[in-house]
Amino acid sequence: MGRLKKVGDKMKNEVVNKHDVTFKEVFSQKRIAKDFIENNIPKEALDIIDMESLELQKDTFINKELQENFSDLIYRVKINNKDAYISFLIEHKSYKDKLAIFQLNKYMLESWMTIIQKENKEELPIIIPMLIYHGKEKWNIRTDIRDMIPDFYQLPEYFKERVPVFKYDFFNIGEYKENDFQKLTRLTAMMLKAFKYSFEEDLEVVLENFLLALDEVQKEESLETIIYYGEIYLRYIELTNSDATEEDIKEEIRRLDGKGAVTMSILERRELLGMEKGLQEGMQKGLLEGRQEGMQKRNIEIAKNLLKEGVEIALVVKATGLSKSEVEELKEQLDN
Repeated sequence: MGRLKKVGDKMKNEVVNKHDVTFKEVFSQKRIAKDFIENNIPKEALDIIDMESLELQKDTFINKELQENFSDLIYRVKINNKDAYISFLIEHKSYKDKLAIFQLNKYMLESWMTIIQKENKEELPIIIPMLIYHGKEKWNIRTDIRDMIPDFYQLPEYFKERVPVFKYDFFNIGEYKENDFQKLTRLTAMMLKAFKYSFEEDLEVVLENFLLALDEVQKEESLETIIYYGEIYLRYIELTNSDATEEDIKEEIRRLDGKGAVTMSILERRELLGMEKGLQEGMQKGLLEGRQEGMQKRNIEIAKNLLKEGVEIALVVKATGLSKSEVEELKEQLDN
């Protein structure tokens, strides 16, 4: 029985990790976290926060056991123009977990204890726990521990004052409607939609929403930014749709008329990354020269496609890795 439990726990952790890795990659981007926080905490709180001081904390305050449960994303900001600060603990769940409230507060207590013991400080930061969920099941778990105590609010003050406030802000991305996404930047909305549709079994539905989000984000972002985040999005689709191969995804995108310059650049960028991986393996087999030549040809084809779409030379250089003079020469050939 114990062996079966270990196997089950391992499978569960593998599924969770597929989501956590991408979540951490996305929310480690300051602009994404800033946009999400600004649109999800009350104005009275925002009024005293210096959001420009928002900074991701690289060091973890917690032990190894807790690290396995948390994405460990903590952002700090100054409040009231003082060195006092708030830490935003952004956690993520792709499955319903009734122990989430205790995990979050155990994390907070560990952080405070570390500050007192190791940093020898007497003042503690405010920590705002934020839990982002996008699982299949309805989240019917209480987000405030006081609601778990029968008739808590009718108790005498003596009792109420001795019950710690364990509470977290809860966001169910799986239930977000279009108007919920509209208050965010198009880039943040696009990446949150990746999580919203991560359990959708119909690949066509998943990729339709990807292409629609990609079309929207082009109105606000540079080609380089779109290619970067678009590649993360497609990689996540591939991770969460285990039956779909990369070729399946490309064919479905083409079938859905995802043939624009940006979409094709993302697909070609993924091919390049695959070639680079193959290059590293081929180096040990004496295939370096052939691989490099193949990559150069692919870069040239990508550059030609982008130039035909009217993309600026500087952006083509960034997207392909070719030199400015090489891209200018290609443009001259296409113009003649």
